[in-house]
Amino acid sequence: MKKVYLLLILLVGMVLSGYAQSKSFEEIQKRQRERFAQMKSAQQAEFDAFRKECNDRYSEMMRKNWEQFNAFPAVEPKEEKPVPPVVYEEPAPQPEVKPEEKPAPQPEVKPEEKPVPQPEVKPEEKPAPQPEVKPEEKPAPQPEVKPEEKPAPQPEVKPEEKPAPQPEVKPEEKPAPKEEDKPIAVKEDVIVIPKPAPQPQPLAPVAPKEEIPFERVSVSFYGTLVSIGFPVSDDLKLQEITEKHLADTWTSLSDEKYDITIDNALSVRKNLALCDWAYIEMLGAVCEKKYGKTNEAVLMQGYVLSQSGYKIRLAYEGSKLYLLVASQYNILSMSYFMIGGTKFYPLNCNTKKLHICEASFEKEKSISLQMRSEQKLDDEATTPRKLSSKYGVIVDVAVNKNNIDFYNDYPSAYVGDNSATRWAVYANTPLEKSVKNALYPTLKRSIENLSERDAVNKLLNFVQTALKYEYDDKVWGGDRVFFATETLHYPYADCEDRSILFSRLVRDLLGLDVVLIYYPGHLATAVNFAQEVNGDYLQYKGKRYVVCDPTYIGAPVGKTMPGMNNQEAQIIAL
Repeated sequence: MKKVYLLLILLVGMVLSGYAQSKSFEEIQKRQRERFAQMKSAQQAEFDAFRKECNDRYSEMMRKNWEQFNAFPAVEPKEEKPVPPVVYEEPAPQPEVKPEEKPAPQPEVKPEEKPVPQPEVKPEEKPAPQPEVKPEEKPAPQPEVKPEEKPAPQPEVKPEEKPAPQPEVKPEEKPAPKEEDKPIAVKEDVIVIPKPAPQPQPLAPVAPKEEIPFERVSVSFYGTLVSIGFPVSDDLKLQEITEKHLADTWTSLSDEKYDITIDNALSVRKNLALCDWAYIEMLGAVCEKKYGKTNEAVLMQGYVLSQSGYKIRLAYEGSKLYLLVASQYNILSMSYFMIGGTKFYPLNCNTKKLHICEASFEKEKSISLQMRSEQKLDDEATTPRKLSSKYGVIVDVAVNKNNIDFYNDYPSAYVGDNSATRWAVYANTPLEKSVKNALYPTLKRSIENLSERDAVNKLLNFVQTALKYEYDDKVWGGDRVFFATETLHYPYADCEDRSILFSRLVRDLLGLDVVLIYYPGHLATAVNFAQEVNGDYLQYKGKRYVVCDPTYIGAPVGKTMPGMNNQEAQIIAL
């Protein structure tokens, strides 16, 4: 019994000791959490003070750094006469084998060969045997046996044995591969667009105060619900558009109560993987919902963009406020203002003369018009479209209507001085997952167990024959480039749309490198095969890219569309 008591006492002691230790551990954890929270709060206070200082400095510059600028006219797409599609003629594959097989049944060629040798050699060869033997053999024919033997010279087969001329067909076989393996002399200046840099980020982390009450403003952004908080105490009001009043209002916006708005906006950008242009549009929609189509909406949009790290400028004309954004790309069909060597594009503004604030914010960045990844807009499937190729690949494809609506509003832009770079922007944009899920399983089955050449031919024929060709001028009234998703949605597609889609399919399904080939008025593609593939080709970075033209209807890999001037061709790297 004593042993039992001793055991109980020991157990109770251990429990009490463990309780004391756990309580001590919890207290240590609590103290550590408190210290971490204090450090974090102190660090955030430094961040907030730094951002406030930057905004104060910016508002001071706003009081005096205003100049009047004239707009530069919009750059329009280069007008080129489009090259019509060409249907590949079947006789072209004949040189592959069929004409080489015809000499085998030589009896058909013999009548053609006989007249040729007769004038050349046979008349000379006939007298040669006559003086040599035939006059001596003539006594033999007197017994009338040699006329019967004369058929013997006929079966002499020497004319039939003239397989000697058959090897003469080999030089006809040599040019065939040369024609199929033709280098293309493209221009040396390759069109390359830079990889998109990471999106702009705030000057310092933003953390809204939990104790500040806010209310949410929600909008439908291309079919996707977006909700952003604004402080309940929001009192933004522009009494007048003067430089002093704008600077004072900017200072009031830098109050910590608007941190909730900045924080929520950045969270939406991250969660929906919005590109820079989509982020600008989303903020515009939310601010308009909050303030209406007013100067306050423009100012708030500009403020949040600047706090998010974007290079913006405020401008006014009369009593109207405008927002300008700097772009790394030259946006087509939009007028612009040149400020400090940078092109700024006005949003919702057709005014050709503006008073613009030249004040800059620290570490600000221009927008990129490349989409770094697929945006996560809510999916609203369109009516499926049946696509059927000549090789029997049949698939029903539905796309996300919300993406189509967004692409309709997306500006076309190019890099540097070459407008052809805009095609790379479209070609580098990924297909949406829902489209891949509908399209790729069927295409993968169709190319299963095929060689690289046959697999690419299958994909090439799908784009060539499953899509209908039509000129942009006829359908849209002017030049318009499609993202790959759009090409699968709309009933018509021209050469550039086909090449962009085809380049996407080959990279995604086969993992092969692709470049675009730009001819004046035409766009084609070339593929870098891992296996040896003959055909028209070009060299880029020491690699061989074989021509594949989605607009040369029915043409296999390695065929350049007739009429293309290879001296004018340029490579567009993807």
